[in-house]
Amino acid sequence: MGRHTLKVGYEVVRTRYNALPAALPSGQYNMGGTDFPFTPNTGNVFASLLLGSVSSAVFTENTATWLPRWWHHAWYAQTDYKPIRTLTLNLGLRWSYESPLSTKYGQQSQFDPNATDPITGRRGAIVHAQSLLAKRDLNNFQPRIGLGWNFKPKWVFRGNFGLITADLLANSINQNFEEYLATANVQLPAGDPRPAFYLSQGPPALRFNIAPDGSTPFIGANFSAREVSWYDPETRMPYVMNWSSGFQYEFRQNWVAEVLYQGSAGVGLPNNWNINVLPLDVASDAATLDRIRREYQDFRPYPQFGAINHFGNYGHNTHHGVTLRVEKRFASGVALNSFYTRSKTLNDADEDGAAGGITFYNRRLEKGRANYDVQNRWVTTFTYELPFGQAKRFMNTGGWRNLLFGGWEFVFVQHFQTGPPFTVTFAGSRNVYLPFMALRPHQVRPNDQAKLAHVDMGPNRFPFSSQDRYLKLDAFQYPDSFTPGTLGRNTLEAPGIVWAQASLSKEWAVHDRLRLQLRFDVNNPYKYHSFNPPNSTYNATDPSQFGTFSGTRGSFSDIGTGRWHGIVVFRLAW
Repeated sequence: MGRHTLKVGYEVVRTRYNALPAALPSGQYNMGGTDFPFTPNTGNVFASLLLGSVSSAVFTENTATWLPRWWHHAWYAQTDYKPIRTLTLNLGLRWSYESPLSTKYGQQSQFDPNATDPITGRRGAIVHAQSLLAKRDLNNFQPRIGLGWNFKPKWVFRGNFGLITADLLANSINQNFEEYLATANVQLPAGDPRPAFYLSQGPPALRFNIAPDGSTPFIGANFSAREVSWYDPETRMPYVMNWSSGFQYEFRQNWVAEVLYQGSAGVGLPNNWNINVLPLDVASDAATLDRIRREYQDFRPYPQFGAINHFGNYGHNTHHGVTLRVEKRFASGVALNSFYTRSKTLNDADEDGAAGGITFYNRRLEKGRANYDVQNRWVTTFTYELPFGQAKRFMNTGGWRNLLFGGWEFVFVQHFQTGPPFTVTFAGSRNVYLPFMALRPHQVRPNDQAKLAHVDMGPNRFPFSSQDRYLKLDAFQYPDSFTPGTLGRNTLEAPGIVWAQASLSKEWAVHDRLRLQLRFDVNNPYKYHSFNPPNSTYNATDPSQFGTFSGTRGSFSDIGTGRWHGIVVFRLAW
């Protein structure tokens, strides 16, 4: 329509998911009872098995099938508008909606902090309301703006901003489906060191009390195993903002230089946190803290439950990157594209569903580099038609010479990039800590002294204990009892990647409808070892594995395993 190119569209999606939980009607037994009460590193599980001593058991039985259903609606309108010959604007608006989580027959569970638990009479209970678990989110309007401006003959500016709403669906299978998998836990109360039962006696008689709606209340005294989901009623669809701007300049015929900035931010991303935990400063007296540690279940905000997984819009991430690129468009048998990117990605949880860390009560402590963050990346692709054969510089002839030596094409791709970040944790400490706290040590040296700049494991890769360490043992220390370590998440960087690929190919046109192709592809010709992140569990009592490498990244067809791989392919197409 004149200077506008209009587009409109509508989409509707119906999602149906059917999942039957795996049940254990005969039970799953945990052997124990030979350990000394409240004394770690005592007892022997195999001895408990020989004695038939069962410390706990869980029995489950299906009473329903998880049948979530979703509707998704979206529409958009967009125009490409050219107010002048050298300027193009892309203007658009999208709207989307996803129905909140619910199941086909309204069989769903929800934690209600104000309801009364029928088992214990305490505040906080599982309810089975058939209504939607969250309110409808109807304000998901998403603007899209793009601009291309050829403001000088050899200069182009491009920029954009867009907002994209993401689907929620469910974080995991059988979410908000507690008490539809009937569960009975057999375990003596906390503090009683005796076995729950012996195999020779068999488990006690169990009977599931199934309600008319198919739900069944928890059976047993082991409330730490009684988990529940709490879907935040205020949950909304998350969104991601993307923006970019950059310049392209043709500084020579067929040569283009570009500088580009790109950024994004994810807002209200779905995560879940276990809220049934205690703050780290719950007490200051060591004796009180030790009592809480040993009898943690009794001190939880809701002692009649174990984990209460609260699903909500906890997550947030940001990305900023600048790319410098030089391209030689294909001419005279040669093409080149080389770009370097410097970027940084931050988030507060690496996984899409569960989140965890130092403490639920200060989640900002988890803000750090994403585990997929690559700060520096340089990639070059080179294509070259070999100058042999008909209409080429050398052997400009037909016949068998052209048939054998003409028309070959060589392609080479080279990657250099820094490694991903990783988190140092600890084990083997004689100190004691409150449960559900991320175990991270103190780092007492700066990063450049805590780890090597590059991989240098020395002459011996095996056994692992013979390697020179990527991480220095004396750069870390155990925190005192009941105190968190000062080290954050993803603070150290693993080794990077040096990866090359090459290909030599030729094609013969036997007939208008028949073509033959011969390729020889090479992966990792340098035989470079791109290692996985090192063992990052600090253990001062057994340091044999800390800071060592046990494997390489990728496979023979990916980054490579430290070997040179060649593949010959003969292809017939008609």
